Amino acid sequence: MDTFVKNYWSLYLDFLKDFEKLNYKGFSLPYLCHLPSFIINREPIWEELQDAKFARKLKNQVNDQSEFQEVFNKFVYSHKKKASVKNKDGKVVLHVDKLLRFPQDTVTDYFDPSNTIQLFSTGKSKGQKAKPPAAAVSKTKGNKPESTTKIKKKKKAVPLSNTIIIKKENVKRKNVVRPNKIMNKLPVYYFNNYATNTEKVVSQVQNQAKVMLKAYKNHHLYKHNQFQEWLLNNIATVINQIEMSINFLNDVSVSCIVVSTTHSYKSRVLALVAAKKGIPTICMQHGIISSELGYIPKIATIDAVYGNFERDWFKKIGSPGKSLEIIGHPRFDQVYKRSVITRDKFNRTLGLNPNRQTLMIVVRGDKDNNSWRSLIKTISKKVNLNIVIKNYPSKKPHALTKEFPFVYSTQGYNIYDIFPNVDAVVAYSSTVGLEAMLAKKPVFILEETFVGYTGYYTSLGNLVQSDARKLGDEVRKYFTDVQSRSYAENKRNKFLRYAYPSSTKSGERLKNLINRLIS
Repeated sequence: MDTFVKNYWSLYLDFLKDFEKLNYKGFSLPYLCHLPSFIINREPIWEELQDAKFARKLKNQVNDQSEFQEVFNKFVYSHKKKASVKNKDGKVVLHVDKLLRFPQDTVTDYFDPSNTIQLFSTGKSKGQKAKPPAAAVSKTKGNKPESTTKIKKKKKAVPLSNTIIIKKENVKRKNVVRPNKIMNKLPVYYFNNYATNTEKVVSQVQNQAKVMLKAYKNHHLYKHNQFQEWLLNNIATVINQIEMSINFLNDVSVSCIVVSTTHSYKSRVLALVAAKKGIPTICMQHGIISSELGYIPKIATIDAVYGNFERDWFKKIGSPGKSLEIIGHPRFDQVYKRSVITRDKFNRTLGLNPNRQTLMIVVRGDKDNNSWRSLIKTISKKVNLNIVIKNYPSKKPHALTKEFPFVYSTQGYNIYDIFPNVDAVVAYSSTVGLEAMLAKKPVFILEETFVGYTGYYTSLGNLVQSDARKLGDEVRKYFTDVQSRSYAENKRNKFLRYAYPSSTKSGERLKNLINRLIS
């Protein structure tokens, strides 16, 4: 482990241990908070973590990620019902958020509306007014919290409080919900329909936290107002989510729950409350594991991973092998579906030269523009291509499309309509590279090594370069040299055998896993 990664996990473990006595209904609250979401947006903390001397400030020293995962293994096990409840007549719950991204075909083909429901993180059923959470998360302006809701602030008992409490009335829950046209008319439930008044208990636990924070007044992290505000607001949020999860699972007979991640507090809490009831959970992998700082702690009963890379990685960092299943992801099944967009229509819509081959470059906003510019120049000096840029997450034309007359925007096309109509793909270290290979396209990766980099694409050999000009040369050789094309194809096939060994569609494999867990 490098210095940053070691300090990162050690600091996280300190946080768990220092605040583990903050408890609600048997759950130690810091385990349900996601400390990285606070750290990642604080550049000064990131700089500190890179200093080897920072370890002197820490109580715990994590020398291997497996040590950190083991702490969570014990935490999850302490809440897990000894024997899973085989409730085959219960509902399969798809916890819908922005990361789940199941395509319509998957839902239609593999999930029966009679025994599958959607549970939405946000919103409320028709006919009910949305209620605020038990405690609003405030935005800090100077030293004063600025609420996003017009409410009366409580007087601060001590100067540590930056949390705003909202008084809300108990409202009878309405659980008859409208069908969702997008996902095959599966019945829809909303977490917010299960909210109850947690003001009193939230205040009690927050006061306990304030006492602890006073004791840590000289701590390198805990002394900062931003951290204190974050912690107090997270206490309110997590307690409210525990209540909603308990109420939902008491109201609905559930056989299995599918979530997109356990780093979202809603999914994390839901998974742990479910474990306490003996209900199995499946966590889908929502992107490639490019950084060691993501995807752990592992919490769900089963993590549905893409391939052997993730299975081996999870086992290395301390996850039980039986808790991992190679499933892939249903959204990748779209690569097997024939696009309705023909090459002729694609070329005409984007204004491409039909007599040239087409290269797609996947970029992320204005990040690394100089490198992408260098790549384009290197390629265009030797070979004439149409170059299209997929600008993620924006749909607006990228700035480089204005610099080069042969570079075009992919406009509103989604990647599954683009793949069949391009001849090769260049991307940064992102999930799009894997998707393009599944679509049988040669892929070139502009590699950026960063803290905790896993080297996901390293096995592609020469097709991975950190120097844009060298990568440009590899792309040029692919379009002009038969041996280079053969090399790229062999690398793609070998990579997929390890990273995404799919003999059947992911949707089918997921459905089989669910059946095995509940039968």
